[in-house]
Amino acid sequence: MLSFLRPPLTANLASTHGAMFVAWIDGVGCFWFCLQDRLTIGGPNSPSAKPVDARELSDIAILSDLKRQHVTIVRSGEGYLLEANGAVRVAGRDVVDRATLSDGTIIELGRNVRLRFRLPSALSLSARLEFISDHRPAQAVDGIVLLADTCLLGPGDENHIVCTDWPGQVLLVRQGCELLCCSRMDLSINSQLMSSGRTLSSGDVIAGDELRFRIETQS
Repeated sequence: MLSFLRPPLTANLASTHGAMFVAWIDGVGCFWFCLQDRLTIGGPNSPSAKPVDARELSDIAILSDLKRQHVTIVRSGEGYLLEANGAVRVAGRDVVDRATLSDGTIIELGRNVRLRFRLPSALSLSARLEFISDHRPAQAVDGIVLLADTCLLGPGDENHIVCTDWPGQVLLVRQGCELLCCSRMDLSINSQLMSSGRTLSSGDVIAGDELRFRIETQS
């Protein structure tokens, strides 16, 4: 029995301006898809602070005492780099300038924020950031996908989003600023049978045998 989907994402996603898509996956969680090649991570802007230029805010604002733009993760060529703007340790080593990120790398920000960087598929440059410590953005989220080309959702560890109880895989393909949904399984979108790959729109509900998720876009 599938549980109910979470409520729709609000139009004003104040905790990040870098997530272009949000996936609410029934029984799994909420995941943000970030499309840009450079992703900044930091602390939130203090409510009492004077207004700042939007370019000075982080894409992912974690509830913590981090600097406003503490680190930047850069997708370059066939890999990822981390640029340090505050106190950072990567794989147990202090980072003064920048460091290369590989699958499974632990990123420590400030005194106690910990993330894990994943590159689960050798066939895709898309990556995933996992929260290890209890620190999160204000908006509930279970993981962040750095979407380069494709995103695999399914039961195995090779998927960008692991959906343990699913009977098969769903492939999301990035086409510019749009997502195309494909699968060998029989799926429906908004209760209409999906006969082939289809571009998703905000609010679409994709369902199949023991799987269900909704895609929202940030306005």
